[in-house]
Amino acid sequence: MFMKAKHLIIAGMALLAFAACNKEGSVDPIFKGDKAYINVQLAYSSPETKGTATTPPFYYGTAKENEINNAHFFFYYADGSFAAHASKTLDWKPNGVDDKKQDNIEKIGGGVVVLEGLKSTVYPAYMSVVLNASDKMVDDLSQKSIVEAQAYIVESLATQNDKVWTNFTMSSTTFDNGEERTGYFCEKVQPQNFQETADDAKADANVVTAYVERLAAKVQVSYGENLNLNNKEIGSFDVDGTPTTLYFNILGWGLNGTAKTSYTFKNIKPTWTAETSSLGFTWNDASNHRSYWAKFPLYDDSNAYYPLSNEDLADKEKETALDYISYNGLNVEVGKSAYCRENTNTKNVLKEVFASAVTSVLLKAQVVDKEGKVVGLVNFDKKLYTFDKYKKKVLDNYFSNADTDKKIYKKTADNKYEGVNTSDLVEENIADGNVKLKFINGTYYTGDGTDAGTYTEITADAATALLNGNDAIPATLASYYKDGQMYYDIPIEHLREGAKYTSANFKTNGLEEGLYGVVRNHYYMLSINSIKNLGKAVYDPEEVIIPSDDDIKNYYVGAKINILSWKVVEQGVDL
Repeated sequence: MFMKAKHLIIAGMALLAFAACNKEGSVDPIFKGDKAYINVQLAYSSPETKGTATTPPFYYGTAKENEINNAHFFFYYADGSFAAHASKTLDWKPNGVDDKKQDNIEKIGGGVVVLEGLKSTVYPAYMSVVLNASDKMVDDLSQKSIVEAQAYIVESLATQNDKVWTNFTMSSTTFDNGEERTGYFCEKVQPQNFQETADDAKADANVVTAYVERLAAKVQVSYGENLNLNNKEIGSFDVDGTPTTLYFNILGWGLNGTAKTSYTFKNIKPTWTAETSSLGFTWNDASNHRSYWAKFPLYDDSNAYYPLSNEDLADKEKETALDYISYNGLNVEVGKSAYCRENTNTKNVLKEVFASAVTSVLLKAQVVDKEGKVVGLVNFDKKLYTFDKYKKKVLDNYFSNADTDKKIYKKTADNKYEGVNTSDLVEENIADGNVKLKFINGTYYTGDGTDAGTYTEITADAATALLNGNDAIPATLASYYKDGQMYYDIPIEHLREGAKYTSANFKTNGLEEGLYGVVRNHYYMLSINSIKNLGKAVYDPEEVIIPSDDDIKNYYVGAKINILSWKVVEQGVDL
């Protein structure tokens, strides 16, 4: 169902658009009046599968993804300084301009754009486009130079009402066309694109073409053809020392480790050239008016904070570089799509904090038996137990190994002493799906267990300290699949071919820039092919999830992501 692209790429939504004019050195006013008119058109990339084994496919967007509610054009002089902003249009056709489709582009609108208030005696040389922009974006960009616009960061992505996404922000695509340009996102314009009257512009066959793409990346999770949803068997595991067949329910999914902001225009390094790029894949695609890698605002920022665990998050009063989600927040239906801002980084950053620095799919799942009844499990000392058997195992271990005079007892009604039991213990959350055991409130004693022995009264806290030992890691530490709750962490692969996160030496030998990340206007299609391992335990479903590298090594086996124009990347996953 999904295609394995040689270069997994998510294609942008290229839109044909608009332009302006360039004539330097004129001493006369550009026009007799203060207005200019330009005939423009919009277009977007195809949702149909295009391409070959070596040419990645493109997809048309949906009606909601392609809807245009406003269009803004920003003009710049040859030195990069701001010239004018235009948003007024005449005879605008927001949809369905009849024209031949290109493989990755379909025209969706056109008309005449009106430039007003022209005062300079020099023609603008460059133009950029922003669609579905907020008022603040327009106000801010209306005075910025090309260099300032390139660095402008926004939160704007799309409007989300419940589970419906609309009003996708789009901007001029960034790519290297081999020409010397002040900004790679700008379209170079010519004097002949301008007309002095609206009628002349309407009749002008010299339509200006520009290209735009969505700021959003699109991710879809589906079931692979090989996944048996009728059986839903994970496999046989020893539970309480007895071979037990466990099953799964998939409850939904969501995106984790998502960027909070993005550049308005795709930000690149000019050194990422098509053939000599250090990225290891073709970054630039001038023939399709797009590129396939980008810098997100904290790219290669050594000061950005990526927590190593939820416990680490709680210990630091510092804003995280990315947003993280809880188990209860994983509510996207399998087969449906979700959107996020682009998130990319260098291999130097990922070597330090891979799991929490990449955007990943979290698959929400639950452990059940053959009849679908929830199975709560505890992973203690690398063995699986039901919760009561876990507590019993902890007490057995303690009474077997504790010093004779440090064993813990309770006093009975007839003033005798008996060993504590499982009913005296409850779990305590210590984050990241982990718990430890503690004694319930009450009075406890240490002694040798004999009737004639000497006993010392201690508090519940003191008894808990004895049970857990003095080490930094509690002796009762365990992962608790409370109510069978678990997730699978699937880092999203990008377009570069290379090693997957399957070995202990991954960070040393297999991690390269461009292998993991999400880029705007790419469509990442992930298919779940099999589930043969338990996922990561979840104790508190409201706690945000901070994946660790161990989670990935233990539970992530392999993935196939399709990326589409939208540019498509396919990823298949065995869990």
